[in-house]
Amino acid sequence: MRSDSKKPKPEKQAEQASLGLRIAAWGGLVFLHFPILIIFLYAFNTEDAAFSFPPKGFTLKWIGVAFSRPDVLEAIKLSLQIAAVATLIALVLGTLASAALYRRDFFGKQGISLM
Repeated sequence: MRSDSKKPKPEKQAEQASLGLRIAAWGGLVFLHFPILIIFLYAFNTEDAAFSFPPKGFTLKWIGVAFSRPDVLEAIKLSLQIAAVATLIALVLGTLASAALYRRDFFGKQGISLM
């Protein structure tokens, strides 16, 4: 006797991005982060090899010079204060928005929830 029991279908796998999209995404990330990497490398370069690549030598002199300047310290302090205030504002507004999204049904709710 033949069994007609069907095998359960596996759940639909998430669609993977195409190769072109993955290459474009990685290319964008490299494009955005490459200048930061170059600045990071040159921040530890010695003075006599300032414009050579790859950097020759290693020093923390320029980090010490930057942190010894009062205007740089004030800029860092101000940046941290602004970041703290922006974080608190985002936390309050995000919490209120999530509560509103949870309680009300409206057109586009799924799209906003997806973001």
